[in-house]
Amino acid sequence: MGHKSIIAIIGPTGVGKTKLGIALAKAVNGEVISVDSLQIYQCGGIITAQPTTKEMDGVKHHLIDYLQPDQEPTTFVDNAISSIQQIHDDGKTPLLVGGSISLTEPLLSHPFVQQCDLSVIFLDSKLSHLKPRLDKRVDEMIDEGLIEEVRLLYELEQRLLGCPDFSKGIWKAIGYPELRPAVESWKEGNKNQQYLDEGIAEMKKRTVSYAEEQLNRIRGKLIPGVHQWANNYMVLVVQDAETFEERIVQPSISACRGWLSEEIRQRMMEKKRRSRPNVPRADSFSRQTLKMAEN
Repeated sequence: MGHKSIIAIIGPTGVGKTKLGIALAKAVNGEVISVDSLQIYQCGGIITAQPTTKEMDGVKHHLIDYLQPDQEPTTFVDNAISSIQQIHDDGKTPLLVGGSISLTEPLLSHPFVQQCDLSVIFLDSKLSHLKPRLDKRVDEMIDEGLIEEVRLLYELEQRLLGCPDFSKGIWKAIGYPELRPAVESWKEGNKNQQYLDEGIAEMKKRTVSYAEEQLNRIRGKLIPGVHQWANNYMVLVVQDAETFEERIVQPSISACRGWLSEEIRQRMMEKKRRSRPNVPRADSFSRQTLKMAEN
């Protein structure tokens, strides 16, 4: 098949992966493959933070908004490989964008991906920097109609599941279990503002906890793994929205253009064929990354 390039962008929720993926796709003639275990669903666009048509800005996205609400992404990796092949056949560069470790790890370690020129950008951040961004995003979701969307998901739950099960389908999304009591009380004619306020507060708390869990798994497991799998990778630390373009987008574009240049690709593939450097222990590499995130 020849050695074709793949670029992956990995990071916790709310760190800016979608924005960077779209900017890179436009810069390197690419298309985005979403690696997100919830954006796959046909309903719940707000609660899963699916990119809007405006946000996509003309960039084609694969593997979002295609699965029924009560289904599971059991064939995701196969679907992603097919999308990668299709994008390659069209002469473009696939960009894998996501933070769902359950999907990212098996996809990046897949033999097909291993045969390609894999380059990875990790977006790291201090949790204290992420929390205000995550809280703001929840507030924006509320403004965009999240409560009404949860009401529709509640009706789907009643029809398809019969009883609540937060381990299945779209109902796994953070925000649904937290806001469901408010929606249920409203359906029964009791509009209790306290339920809503408590639900929003708990949604924010769980979102931050999830981001922390993602950061720990990315630093402790994915980065050491990618050290083995990828030809190139780098870790960029996100601080705030104001410096995102200068500190994240522009360096990423420069790096990807370099990685995709034929001379560098050939040199890296030759290095890959000859040998692999010793892989650092996960704990030592994690500490290095944590130090980077603190600076």
